[in-house]
Amino acid sequence: MNTPFLLCVSLNPAVDRRIRLPRFELGTVNRATYADPAAGGKAAHVAFAARALGTEVRWLGLLGGPEGESCRAGIAERGVIPISVGICNRTRTNVELIDEASGSVTEVLEPGPLISEDEAANFLAEFERQLAERPLVVASGSLPAGLPPSFYATLVSRAQSAGCRIFVDTSGEGLVHALAAIPALIKPNRHEAEALLARKIETIPESVVAANELRLRGAETVTVSLGGRGAVVVTANQAMYAKAPQRKVLSTVGSGDSFLAGWAVGSMRGLDSAECLRLAIACGTANCLADSPGVISSDDVDRLAREVEIREWPLG
Repeated sequence: MNTPFLLCVSLNPAVDRRIRLPRFELGTVNRATYADPAAGGKAAHVAFAARALGTEVRWLGLLGGPEGESCRAGIAERGVIPISVGICNRTRTNVELIDEASGSVTEVLEPGPLISEDEAANFLAEFERQLAERPLVVASGSLPAGLPPSFYATLVSRAQSAGCRIFVDTSGEGLVHALAAIPALIKPNRHEAEALLARKIETIPESVVAANELRLRGAETVTVSLGGRGAVVVTANQAMYAKAPQRKVLSTVGSGDSFLAGWAVGSMRGLDSAECLRLAIACGTANCLADSPGVISSDDVDRLAREVEIREWPLG
């Protein structure tokens, strides 16, 4: 299948502010040593990481107000083609606080804007125009108010009708509905998988079992990211565990998105599942070294990919 570009879909984009503090203390004045506003949201991080690997990327999102204009400009600055659908309400702003003394990261995520029925319809119309060129689609992030839980399922169905593969990275009811529409891949993290399955997932074998259960609910491929431990992936005939290289972490924000970007780019290159997993883990780890989410170094990715350990895992 020809996939001329990667289409990253963002239903709830944001302007992200990464702020570094010598020490973060509650209930008092904190003075930052660094502040960097950037285009954000999970789909933006996917787009940045995929672009860093040399892939042509388009980003489709709902944007409003001056924050929306800032987000659009930030997307373009990273070499990604932004395609925006206007909304009346303002795009949200998120804050990431990095305590330099402890290395801890605190995120404050604003709720998304209210999306009207007309705005949702305009978005779907633009989505279908992009699908006509047969991209690989990655749809990721939370659902803003006004969009039904079934909206991701609608994206999956329309992508499939256009002959496009679609990867979905969301959580909660949005993911439940998307699964029923049978996307090509889903990428919950361990906590999201626990919420879906209503049980704890602590070991690698438990993660493989969980991924397979989710695959049986509809997705062709399921990856479950395990943070610094790596990730598992299950397909119809294969299960694997990949151990991530260990590095000093600046921030893990955007690592799951960079992982997904690596898998998507590997898929576009025609790599098999093991090599897609290797590239995904390398991208996720490279993000931990980056100054901004998703803005990874291809040199870091190449170096880290050689250190990724992949193990076949029995499905039975």
